[in-house]
Amino acid sequence: MIPQISQAPGLVQRVLTFLDALKAQGFTGDTATSYADRLLMSTDNSIYQLLPDAVLFPRSTADVALIARLAGEARFNELIFTPRGGGTGTNGQSLNQGIVVDMSRHMNRILEINLEQGWVRVEAGVVKDQLNAWLKPYGFFFSPELSTSNRATLGGMINTDASGQGSLVYGKTSNHVLGLRAVLLGGDILDTRPMAAALAET
Repeated sequence: MIPQISQAPGLVQRVLTFLDALKAQGFTGDTATSYADRLLMSTDNSIYQLLPDAVLFPRSTADVALIARLAGEARFNELIFTPRGGGTGTNGQSLNQGIVVDMSRHMNRILEINLEQGWVRVEAGVVKDQLNAWLKPYGFFFSPELSTSNRATLGGMINTDASGQGSLVYGKTSNHVLGLRAVLLGGDILDTRPMAAALAET
């Protein structure tokens, strides 16, 4: 049983300072600090409960890079950040007592498809069922099949290398990822792609 949070702890000044700095530097996403918003993000598909200090909803990779760049500054090195997709993880992966970065509200766009090469480019907050409904007319689908596929996001699936039904036939999530665009602490962007083993060893 999850213990009930009996009161709303006050906001940490360092978090408020971070949010003010984020807005001043051009963050275009949403921020949430109300008790209701924080309580909504305090649970996921696990048995755990952690009330965050704030929730951020970036609209773009530029917003995520801004969060990471600001978080990398020495004055904010005590803050904790956790990305969140659909909150379907069973081990509390999307919970923390710092700042939750929700990727599902705005960054849920399907950006590009290449039918000849058989790939699609999406944002981290795209839900698996959303993608498969979009791919169905083209004769494609994204596997494996999850029991939480109507709310599990691709970013979360990649983060946990989700498997599930059909993975023995179609493989795990990692078997279907051709490349990633990742934002590192400090705001640097890392683009990955397949390469030959010989190149990887040099």
